[in-house]
Amino acid sequence: MKIQSVNLSNTNVILTAYLLDSSPEMPNIKQRPAVLVLPGGGYRACSDREAEPVAMAFLAEGYQVFILRYSLNQHAVFPRPLNDAEEALTLIRANSADWSIDPQKVAVCGFSAGGHLAAALGTMGSTRPNAMILGYPCILEEMSDIFPAPVPGVDQEVDELTPPAFLFHTFDDRRVPVQNSLAFADALNRKNIPFEMHIFPTGTHGLSLARPLTSSGLQSMVEPVVAQWFGLCTRWVSSVFGEFPSSIEPVLDEEVHEYSLDVKLGLLWNNEQCKKLILDAIPELGETPHPDAMGVPLRTILSYDGDLLTEEEQKQLNDGLKTISVI
Repeated sequence: MKIQSVNLSNTNVILTAYLLDSSPEMPNIKQRPAVLVLPGGGYRACSDREAEPVAMAFLAEGYQVFILRYSLNQHAVFPRPLNDAEEALTLIRANSADWSIDPQKVAVCGFSAGGHLAAALGTMGSTRPNAMILGYPCILEEMSDIFPAPVPGVDQEVDELTPPAFLFHTFDDRRVPVQNSLAFADALNRKNIPFEMHIFPTGTHGLSLARPLTSSGLQSMVEPVVAQWFGLCTRWVSSVFGEFPSSIEPVLDEEVHEYSLDVKLGLLWNNEQCKKLILDAIPELGETPHPDAMGVPLRTILSYDGDLLTEEEQKQLNDGLKTISVI
């Protein structure tokens, strides 16, 4: 995994990228969906509890993830934070090839004030995400009372270009009342924008993942029922973006300059001399190996089962393959 930080245009605004590496063992994953995480903090701070732990959870699901620490306090006058989010989203899509991202599968995930900013990006942004994930979001204009500067009521900004949304909230949230999510869901419904919403009966504001990891050592921040939101969310994202492909034809058209254990089995199998050499060394493979194995380098196959060949036998086979000329 690679971690990169990029300073954006506004003062103290930083976009941090968490980028998973490609692997020949996962040829089905060439491009990944991405999630732009906007932590909460009342436009006065960006909560660490709603930043890297959330990023790590999405990374474990195979997404590329970005955390935006946007304009705060005296710099949080709208539309400045929105401009930060627009710039971050534009940068993600502009670098989609280098960062192995599908530019049409970028979701924004925001909590509390970050949820307000995520919803603003989805409804008012000059560029918009492909999906929104909103955790106990501030939505209503009246929430301006708790912020350092007035904010627009984003429920009034929902239009036909607004992307689908996933929302979760708790009924007894006193800091940001559940009416915020209900108002946004109603606005989505009126514009015929698909959404999924979960209102959990109990739980304080700012739960993040609602697990001990993000609890700050407070039992009130641990709610196993609310913690279900993340699994529900990733299933929803899969329904919007689609699953990673799990059955693909092996790509066997790349150019081979030298035969070795690091060449895909299917390419080795296409050469009768290579095939004979391999079967002499590993008769267990049989004349017709499993199709899934054909797109995997032979060295990787051997690593799955260390009993097939000793290290010395692998070296001998590798050396033998290298003597076979590539036509």
